[in-house]
Amino acid sequence: MPRRPASELLPQTTLQAGAHLFVASYIIHRTELGRTWRCGFHALLWLSGGAATLLCDGEALQIKAHSLICLTPGQVYGWQAADEAARITLVGFEADLFTAGQGQGGLLDVQLLHDLPLFRPQGAVILDGSTNADGLDRVFALSRQRYRQLSEWHSSGSWRVLPQRHEGVLLAYLHVLLVEAATLAPAQVPLQSATSADLRLSRLFRLYAAQHVLDRFSVAEYARRLYVTPDHLTRAVKRATGRTPSAWLQEQLLTEARRQLVLTDQPVEQVADALNFASASQFSQWIRTHTGQTPRQLRAQGRGYSTVLSRD
Repeated sequence: MPRRPASELLPQTTLQAGAHLFVASYIIHRTELGRTWRCGFHALLWLSGGAATLLCDGEALQIKAHSLICLTPGQVYGWQAADEAARITLVGFEADLFTAGQGQGGLLDVQLLHDLPLFRPQGAVILDGSTNADGLDRVFALSRQRYRQLSEWHSSGSWRVLPQRHEGVLLAYLHVLLVEAATLAPAQVPLQSATSADLRLSRLFRLYAAQHVLDRFSVAEYARRLYVTPDHLTRAVKRATGRTPSAWLQEQLLTEARRQLVLTDQPVEQVADALNFASASQFSQWIRTHTGQTPRQLRAQGRGYSTVLSRD
């Protein structure tokens, strides 16, 4: 049987018809067990009851009731096991919400992102929400209810879309959820040389970088999308994180390379092509430079703890 492309092995969930955010709720063991997705947006998942096992980038994570799970674009996830009480409410949103619509100011107050290390490319972030379980239950339930009331069926009849005129209501709920999450997450200590503007711009850059890793955008393109010059972006990110934007982009690309190598059976040549390298040899040299291993060695090492999605 011919091998399928990695894009089919890792089907991506995306927001439809230009939507910026959506809300869904499901009982895990009825609809989701055995399905695997590549997250195409930022997501907050609330496990309101029961227990489940989440596979994220090949790592099995035991999730208990009243946990808040934060997923980043590009991450490959699925539910491996769940009891009958395990219900998830998911709020998905695009990074554009932090910049689109009002110039650099964005539609959400990003000041709360300074101390909010929720979305990272390496591994899901899982927060214990038991101290405010009732409050989070209410906000997620209200989000789901209002989304059902305000969204409309797409012309295909297969999914619901929130019209832009109603986005403000769901944005308010999303903002509350992010603020609540900030109270559960450990505070980050910024570098002394960084200003609040540096921290904000750095966080926005990393949100965008996670969402567009396969696009291989340049630092200049990210700067354009963030309404600053490339030099300004470089200085701000360096002051806020101690690293350049180029270094962050290389790390994000390496994370994606690991996913493609470890989670699929695609030949190295196809992985190199999917990641927009000119050749397999160029890709192999890049992998060796950053890891000290060949792609095949990296794949073999990762298979020790990860699940291959298909062996066609």
